[in-house]
Amino acid sequence: MGAAAAHLGLATSTKHWQKAETAAGLHTAHGLPDISHLLHELNDARKAAAYGDVEAPDLDAEGVASQIEEYVNAVAALLAGGH
Repeated sequence: MGAAAAHLGLATSTKHWQKAETAAGLHTAHGLPDISHLLHELNDARKAAAYGDVEAPDLDAEGVASQIEEYVNAVAALLAGGH
């Protein structure tokens, strides 16, 4: 997500909710897969493991890997297209 945002001149952030907003915007404006929900789930998984203050989401490793692969391929195509 950061590479696509940087390529398009968008601001990047270290805050998960801003990353999710940027991902949603990249989906809407540039047709990248919408990974905003995945980013929220991954952050919840991190917080559940680190702090135990939220319930861990039910993540499927193959599903997560597939979503990431689809997104990486879409970003690669965006970068190759010279947008």
